[in-house]
Amino acid sequence: MAGRRGALIVLEGMDRAGKTTQGRKLVAALLQSGHPAELLRFPERSTEIGKLLGSYLEKKKNMEDHTVHLLFSANRWEQV
Repeated sequence: MAGRRGALIVLEGMDRAGKTTQGRKLVAALLQSGHPAELLRFPERSTEIGKLLGSYLEKKKNMEDHTVHLLFSANRWEQV
């Protein structure tokens, strides 16, 4: 076998439901058991694109739906 495939685990839920907390616990458990793991959060609000998305999500900025879709896509690509 040339290499092992990884897994993508997605946690979804409403705001303040504990997704980040559970994600951190899951990453810690995976790392402790010897599995490589990384926590990614979307949108990543530290970039310029992420800041635009943050403003939109906080209802401080209005944007066309297509624009928002493209910004979310670009923000995901910033993390890979």
